[in-house]
Amino acid sequence: TGVVVAAGGAAGPGATGQKRKVEEECGEPSKCSPAGKKRPQSEGSLLLAEDESFFNKNASELMAMEDSLLSTGSKSVIPVHESEDMFADSDEETGVTAPPAQPKESTPRLRKTPSRTRRASTATAASPIGKENYGYSTRRRSRVECAGAADKVNNDKSLPLGETTPHSTRKSLSRQQSKLSATPSNTSQTDRSVSLTPCGTPSQHKSASITQASTNSESQGLCSMPLSLLNVRERVLQSTPKQTQPNRLLQQNKDDSYVNEHVVNVKKDRGPFYGLPLRVQQLYREKGIKELFPWQIQCLTSKAVQNKNNLLYSLPTSGGKTLVAEIIMLQEMLCYRKNCIFVLPYVSLVQEKIRSLSPFALDLGFYLEEYAGPKGRFPPQKRRVKKSLFICTIEKAHALLNSLVVEKRIHEVGLVVIDEVHMIGENNGRGANLESFITKIKYINSEAKEQTVGKGTAGSNHEKPSEMIQIISMSATVGNLKELSIFLESELYTDSWRPVQLYEYIKVGQDIHKVQINEAEQFQFVRKLSIANCTQDVKSRDGDFVTNLILEVFPAHSCLVFCDTKRRCENVSLMICEVLHMLGNTERIGGHCSEEKEVLIESLKQEGSGFMCPKLEKTLRYGVAYHHSGLTMDERKLIEEGYLSGTIGVLCCTSTLAAGVNLPARRVIIRSPFMGRSQLTHTQYKQMTGRAGRAGLDTHGEAFLMVKPHEVKRVESVVTSPVEHCMTTLHLQGNTGLATLILNSLFLGIISTPAQAKAILEMTLMNLQSKKLSVDTGAALQTALDLLLENKLISLADSGGWTQEATQQTCHLTTPMKPTRLGRAAIQGNVPLNLAGRLYKDLKNARPHLAVDTPLHLLYLVTPYDLTETIYYTASIYYKIFMKLDESELQVARVLGIHEGVITALMTCGQVSKAVKPALARFYLTLVLLDLWNAVPIHEVANKFDVSRGEAQNLMTSAASFASSVLHFCDEIEEFWAYQELLEPFVKRLAHCCTPDLLPLLELPGVKAGRARQLLAAGYSTIQAISRSDPKDLVARVEHLPFKTAKAIVQSAQLLLIDKAEALHDEAEILLNIM
Repeated sequence: TGVVVAAGGAAGPGATGQKRKVEEECGEPSKCSPAGKKRPQSEGSLLLAEDESFFNKNASELMAMEDSLLSTGSKSVIPVHESEDMFADSDEETGVTAPPAQPKESTPRLRKTPSRTRRASTATAASPIGKENYGYSTRRRSRVECAGAADKVNNDKSLPLGETTPHSTRKSLSRQQSKLSATPSNTSQTDRSVSLTPCGTPSQHKSASITQASTNSESQGLCSMPLSLLNVRERVLQSTPKQTQPNRLLQQNKDDSYVNEHVVNVKKDRGPFYGLPLRVQQLYREKGIKELFPWQIQCLTSKAVQNKNNLLYSLPTSGGKTLVAEIIMLQEMLCYRKNCIFVLPYVSLVQEKIRSLSPFALDLGFYLEEYAGPKGRFPPQKRRVKKSLFICTIEKAHALLNSLVVEKRIHEVGLVVIDEVHMIGENNGRGANLESFITKIKYINSEAKEQTVGKGTAGSNHEKPSEMIQIISMSATVGNLKELSIFLESELYTDSWRPVQLYEYIKVGQDIHKVQINEAEQFQFVRKLSIANCTQDVKSRDGDFVTNLILEVFPAHSCLVFCDTKRRCENVSLMICEVLHMLGNTERIGGHCSEEKEVLIESLKQEGSGFMCPKLEKTLRYGVAYHHSGLTMDERKLIEEGYLSGTIGVLCCTSTLAAGVNLPARRVIIRSPFMGRSQLTHTQYKQMTGRAGRAGLDTHGEAFLMVKPHEVKRVESVVTSPVEHCMTTLHLQGNTGLATLILNSLFLGIISTPAQAKAILEMTLMNLQSKKLSVDTGAALQTALDLLLENKLISLADSGGWTQEATQQTCHLTTPMKPTRLGRAAIQGNVPLNLAGRLYKDLKNARPHLAVDTPLHLLYLVTPYDLTETIYYTASIYYKIFMKLDESELQVARVLGIHEGVITALMTCGQVSKAVKPALARFYLTLVLLDLWNAVPIHEVANKFDVSRGEAQNLMTSAASFASSVLHFCDEIEEFWAYQELLEPFVKRLAHCCTPDLLPLLELPGVKAGRARQLLAAGYSTIQAISRSDPKDLVARVEHLPFKTAKAIVQSAQLLLIDKAEALHDEAEILLNIM
């Protein structure tokens, strides 16, 4: 096959786009400052004021009438004025005016219900913030809470954005409402309110909207939706037990830095907290975040954020990078009304972020959608009003982007946030996947910009086309941030700021040296470690004196001990406990949080169906534990919660914890400059030491690197070496990454010829670094195209449109290309190119002999290929397990080429033919899955197959994820229709491997099989039952369930139920509109 393409050239066209014009500039420097003073108190702003004096006068009249009502007890009511619903779409989008609300006999409170169209009137008015909006809330909302407003009897159309109700209409509304009865509620000097009974004439609209007010303040979200048939949000939350809630309006201090100086487009402004309502500020304060760091304020008020340009910011670990990204995502959903994609590197981080953002989604009215492991819908549910935040792993984000482009819905996404963007440099396929993901977004943006310019609608140089996707990237400190920002087409912000001081030390024997990178003497001796209390037995057991370092801060403060292997973590935790006992600290340390420790031990036993690791049970009584991938996710989660609560004070862990969950410590101890067989990199070292001294929890942090005398020479390369550069991996492994990018782009239809493939190549980081890496981009493109042609993943077309074999013609720059059926299946299933042909062959060969009387055959087909390279088994265990299989299972093994003779040969001489080895290893993993499928407790499976509990659970989750990929793979191949029918229910059960009655509860984020069994035993069999419960009732009925966890479970259930109900309503409305 010949492929004629030109060599790579300079970097391709930029896709940054023109900046968005800021439509209103601050007049005074003092007001433009993030810490502006003497600003009027306001909880939100919706409409633009044409005349500021009108709003001042309007607010004064409103409050004067309110005071008069409260003092005289008059039955007259406060006149209301027309305003805009917070998230109403424009008339141009819908062309429909919403009908008036139906009155209720009771006196409900005002509940803001977003609508697709503007309602006729809303009984609120707001005080201005400069030249501000009014509508959603008032300066004195705590004094006046209206239940609703009378609609216009003449059924006027909604007014355009920024216009107000005519004076005559306001008078008419006032006269109508004076006929209503106003019942004053209980009032006091500090909190007075007037409840109004709404009344009005229903509009003769074919889909009259009945908007009901929720009596539960927890359900007063900012972004619920109008429902033609029922108010889903209220029905879900109305039955929640009423609780006395404190006043949610958090008074803003005059010197409060949480103010809005038009950091979003003024027409999109929703409130004073960086363009967001004050409720967002309060939610963060409830999480313990009282104020923003200076650098966070700089980022949020920067021109890049104001103009919606791309931004890359880099700070050390613990700097608070994620908070800035969260606020920008909220701005995108609530202000700019676009969906967001949040890309995180690990499944555990996705699940943690889903839990932490659930209160925001429930309160502010947006959807949280998890795309990790087997979870995720392609394409996502289409929403009519509320927006979605897709929280994804790298692989799922790529598949999500593909589905949106195929469905021509990419315009629904306005923002992509990428955490740990430096992972582009990872050489395991994930780096190339992330680079391809970003490159496709850049290419889509460039096309959107060209179309906008072609239509002549680009506007000023500061205005960014609305169809372009903004990219916000976060990175650890790398050596080529400037180069990375050029690739991302982003403005760069970087700082070395930390919220607390970090002191770094090197320990050699008993000598402790302080690290001073900027000084002439980089390692300054400061003291000797005290070991006066160490006996000879202690010295022989703990020769490195790790326990002495720990006891300097423990149990008053926490300590993380990083070990090089999982086994070392367990051994070190046991050693620490033994030394504590030798030193006579058993009673003092064992008595610390003793009750909490017993509760934690019982919780771990319940999660393990009565089983608990004996080592872990022993160490926990001393406040010591280990944490690594050998534990199940449930065990790790409980240990993390115990550590954060102070029940556990010392945690021995592997380096993966530093890059994963957020566990702070006063002191971090790194036991060796090696992790496994590899020396620590500077980036790994910084990640570990960054866990010391987290903001708001410690006054300072300390990090100790322990080295032996003969390892001292390695210290400098770990501690003081230059920061590593982030380098592309797209060209590695025979240009597989580049071939995947080209196939993806062909599948999506954004390119169709080698010339266009060359153009998209020029947008990659690989092209930017080609000279540095001595990579010939032209040759790389040719190699990638050859790879796709040889594996029959793409085909070529001649001038007549006929597809020919690749060997019969030469591919020129203008030759049309298209993906084959196999190529489309590989992209749809997100299957690696090198495995697509093998998977197709396995599925095709299994079809004539597919066994459906046992799940074993299907389990084998969805067992991940890559795990077979890491599994180790002994012949005796394999033989013992194989001989206990029943006849139907043995028949499956024979179809796969594994018969009794093979197992006997493995047992007797330990050798089998090279051809059968891959199937043998994969079948062993399938047998593990079979036991898990049959709901055998995971610790029994681990003991039976000689694997760790974490490895068994990881196999289950990986198989569920791969099964989902196989299902989407088969969707593109018509001959595999039987697999499509079989795999769809199979995937859901495989994700949890439990009895069917637990499956509904396992839909809740963070609820695993152990917790689901507890909830079921307590009488909670459905998500509806949990959503209606009180967290206190859960705590009372479920043993050892913390209140914080119970509250998160209830909130997740409510959010999930709202999501499902509103999704069904959206589908119903779409059908009704079609009719």
